[in-house]
Amino acid sequence: MDLLERLTDDGDGWEGLEALFRPQLQDAPLQPREGVAKFMYGLYHTPEGRAMFEWMMDITLRMPLRSTGQTFEQTALNTATRQGINGVGEAILAAIGHGEKLLSKSQNQNGAGS
Repeated sequence: MDLLERLTDDGDGWEGLEALFRPQLQDAPLQPREGVAKFMYGLYHTPEGRAMFEWMMDITLRMPLRSTGQTFEQTALNTATRQGINGVGEAILAAIGHGEKLLSKSQNQNGAGS
């Protein structure tokens, strides 16, 4: 049976079809497991780890924006590509921040740390 027929048969009709095309937003940004986030935060505080994360930010968020293309479509594609690259850097920074929150929360629970 065709998808459109199923939507009509299920009683969802046009609203069901529109729901298929709505963006599926998540409640929170993607985060690694707690252990990974804590490890990333700890790694950030080592000289080698800090250098690695700084390099990752250099090739993502700090990279110059070159979105101008020969056509409007090429410019839009370049900008969308850059948004994807920036998303990786933002996810890394969010994971480090999440690890920091997890560690500070575990230290505050008993006052002396874990």
